[in-house]
Amino acid sequence: MVKIGYIVGSAAESSINKKLAKVLVDQAPERVELHYIDIHELPLYHRDMDEDFPQIMTEYKAKVGAQDALLLVSPEHNQSFPAGVKNALDILTRGGTNELQGLKLGITGASPGRFGTINGQSQLRQFLPPLGVKIMGAPLLAVQVGKDTFNDDGTADERTTQRAKDYMEAFAQFVEV
Repeated sequence: MVKIGYIVGSAAESSINKKLAKVLVDQAPERVELHYIDIHELPLYHRDMDEDFPQIMTEYKAKVGAQDALLLVSPEHNQSFPAGVKNALDILTRGGTNELQGLKLGITGASPGRFGTINGQSQLRQFLPPLGVKIMGAPLLAVQVGKDTFNDDGTADERTTQRAKDYMEAFAQFVEV
């Protein structure tokens, strides 16, 4: 069984990225066990915390460290990933250990913008590899959300569902190697 933790970079109640995460979880192969890891209660990191690392951050790092890989489902704000996502990633490198070192990561996201979340994903792909992260290169999943992309019951249109299924199979294979 492949254990994959997933983070949703939006705290909004009606987040389209929460909807995308649900579709990704539903479309994951049976050999994958997904675990939601909440980042929204994490305090904003600063270096003074290194002397007395907060328990909530230690617990968060342990949850990520217990996974075989991490899936990031993130919105795009002003053509970049949100500050909460950066904070959550920064915390993984602090407190005496670096949970990003050797971590296999998938990056996905949804946005009503014309290019989905491709700009934010591109920026993540630039700064994470030097920290030791192994990012899945392809396929990309940057969903451009229209009025019919997600249904009221939590499902997605046929195209998005198929893309999610293909992505999760590829990610599972990437993690297994």
